[in-house]
Amino acid sequence: MKNYKMIIDAQKCVGCHACEVACKQEFKAPLGYFRTVTLYLDTGIFPKVKREFLPLMCRQCEDAHCLKACDKNAISKVNGIVKIDESKCDGCGNCVSACSIGAVYINPFSKIAEKCNLCEHRLEIGLKTACEATCVANAITIITNEDEIPKNAIGFKNHPEDKPSTLHIGANEKMKKKLQKGRSFSPLNYEIYTWAE
Repeated sequence: MKNYKMIIDAQKCVGCHACEVACKQEFKAPLGYFRTVTLYLDTGIFPKVKREFLPLMCRQCEDAHCLKACDKNAISKVNGIVKIDESKCDGCGNCVSACSIGAVYINPFSKIAEKCNLCEHRLEIGLKTACEATCVANAITIITNEDEIPKNAIGFKNHPEDKPSTLHIGANEKMKKKLQKGRSFSPLNYEIYTWAE
């Protein structure tokens, strides 16, 4: 039995959004809906400024809030992956409301909850996840050996009770201000329209 874990090095991320695009392509996510999002944050004071990035998706939590919120038993955790059983999901949205980072959405066409499942179908046949395979900066890695976890990799929590299995390196805690519990990832998280300000 494998226990997949994702390690994301935010210090390597260049903000290219290739992971988002690859994920949308892999799962045909509807327009305006995302399983993966890349947040950005401008820090510092001119002339010493920088733009930081943070790829974020379902963190495959231990004791996942979405799993506990689902009264249809449509969510389970197997091999380290929090999975949604489409045959049991009725699209009620309890899982969306329960997620502290907004990693779940209800597909407006299928009326079924969707989120990152670590591209389980790819991992099962020896392929990398779509995001890992596409990342130009090698900022995303999937591991199965706990000994491979970098010492500086920690869970990105948006709520004190969160227990993320996905771990981040160098994630700026101030990114949390871009997330709202119970609200799915939004294109506005990137706030491209404010750059001119």
